[in-house]
Amino acid sequence: MSVFAAHTEPDAYAQAVKAYGQGGPLPVWTGERADLLEGIALAEQVYTGRRTPAPADTGLVLDPELPEALLELARPLARRWVHDADGLPGEGSVLLLGSYARLRGDTIQPLLDAAHTAGRAVFQLTGRDVHSLSWVVAKQYAQVAADAEVGVVSELDTAAPAAGADVWCGAQDVQRLDVRDLALGRVWRRVLFHGNGKDDQLNLGQFTLCGASPVAAAPGAAGPKCAYGLGCTKPMDKLIPARSVRAAELVLANCFSGATAGHAMYDPKYLILLNALDGPAQTVLATLTACDGQRPENLVWLDGARGAGNTASAVNEALRDINPYPAFTQVGLESSGAPAAPGPGTGQERSPADGPDVHALGARLTGLLDSGLLGQDHPLRPRLRSLADSLLHDVVRTVALAAPEAAASAAAIARETTSLDLALAHRFAKHHDDPVLRFPTYFGERSVADAPYDLDVPCACGRPLRAYRRRGRVPAITDTVQVVCARCGDVANAHDGAAPLEVTAADTVVAGSALDVVVETVARRAGTVNLGIVLPVYLDAKAAPVLRRVEAAGPGDRVRTTFTLAVAPGATPQAYYFCPYAVQDLGISVSRVHFAVAPATGTRTTAPTAGTELTRA
Repeated sequence: MSVFAAHTEPDAYAQAVKAYGQGGPLPVWTGERADLLEGIALAEQVYTGRRTPAPADTGLVLDPELPEALLELARPLARRWVHDADGLPGEGSVLLLGSYARLRGDTIQPLLDAAHTAGRAVFQLTGRDVHSLSWVVAKQYAQVAADAEVGVVSELDTAAPAAGADVWCGAQDVQRLDVRDLALGRVWRRVLFHGNGKDDQLNLGQFTLCGASPVAAAPGAAGPKCAYGLGCTKPMDKLIPARSVRAAELVLANCFSGATAGHAMYDPKYLILLNALDGPAQTVLATLTACDGQRPENLVWLDGARGAGNTASAVNEALRDINPYPAFTQVGLESSGAPAAPGPGTGQERSPADGPDVHALGARLTGLLDSGLLGQDHPLRPRLRSLADSLLHDVVRTVALAAPEAAASAAAIARETTSLDLALAHRFAKHHDDPVLRFPTYFGERSVADAPYDLDVPCACGRPLRAYRRRGRVPAITDTVQVVCARCGDVANAHDGAAPLEVTAADTVVAGSALDVVVETVARRAGTVNLGIVLPVYLDAKAAPVLRRVEAAGPGDRVRTTFTLAVAPGATPQAYYFCPYAVQDLGISVSRVHFAVAPATGTRTTAPTAGTELTRA
């Protein structure tokens, strides 16, 4: 039995609507639109039966001229209906119902913007006229064939095929395959077309998904090149009519593919969204305006929108970092081909704690490489530059937001960052004059200090500590934090966001004996923190070990270790200092701890010092 039944007369259509609940075919009021019969014939190959779609929370009728029969067929698609936007509740999903001319951009754009801000799903049911709309409404109740495939056809995605697609035609494939045969030669459960384009077409190499319809254009209305008898921009044998694609869910991922009435450049005859809706698709995702959708959005769609309940909302959320406005719109409820929502914990999101903060890491690399702090002959410069180049490549959103590329790049960056942390710590232990250790003065002279704030821990001498952030005057100067004591001066300096230090040691040691130093830090993420001590060249002493590596279980984990300062018997009695340091993710913290060496015949005192936590009180 046929899934759909076309009716040319309104009375016959109304009678069919009243009877469709008894199991008959889904009624469509085609009127004189013979082109819709072609779409219905193709749809019989896409759908094999009926379904009950999940309704929207509230439906809004924006077309007062819709026939009662069509409204009756649409009624189950929302839990409640209103006829004025003022009647919409403050929460829940919204279904807009009306012919294309009634859903004008200037009218519905504020609603779409507000819904996007609030995280509310918006669906549309529309078509070029009441007949197209009746066809779109009927298709909501159809169930796609079980063996239909999922496909991605992209002119722009150059990465490897992703899991979840039965057919993947990437940028290189588009150049060598017959894309027309691919698009039209099979039945799709879901298919996404991704390329450059505008209102009327989506480009796929030499092929194009075309919006031109056999319906008549309005006299004098604007149209593309073909509207003026000048032929097509692409070879005619490479045109893919959008209405001929046999798909339950069709994604038109190009700019302006779903431009609303009043916002579209061309007459509705040429609009690719309306052409697609005249075909078999029960759900079409298209773009309202300019859209920078790339591989991350393709993967979100392929993932089944991660159970969002509205595919367009999920894709728009993925786009929020680059298009902070509703770029995609969804015509149709969730398609019968949409995959089931994944269970909890099945997503591929990666916790920020799993790797370095790339923004902070990039700022530190810039400070090391481009500020003039390091000479061209510094032995670590080539590795630092290589990491900076990798970071610039991997923070491109097509990598940073796309699994598995994101996981692989993050792991590689984390490995090299950890290795460079160790290399820097080794240099500090062996080369006390390494220019990296001059960052407090070098960056400080090129920075502007914020207002100081009090810390909740005292200095080693017992006096209050104040800290302030120093912001670089130019981007190449990394922001730093300095901690100051009125008696001891600057007792701590660190890159902004670096792991803070707390140091405990006696304030006096007898020449020829040892000073135990406990160094603690709070890790910024899980992983290795390198800790060591730098001694002034005029102090006759040795620190053991020269370096310790401690493992943090996660961000905020407090780790500690102990060093021993062996003071030579002949060390001159006087005041000295030593400088504990921490290195994690190229973030460096250095403290200055004052102590005194007493003569070997003197009495040793053991007053403990307090810590110098570099965080706001």
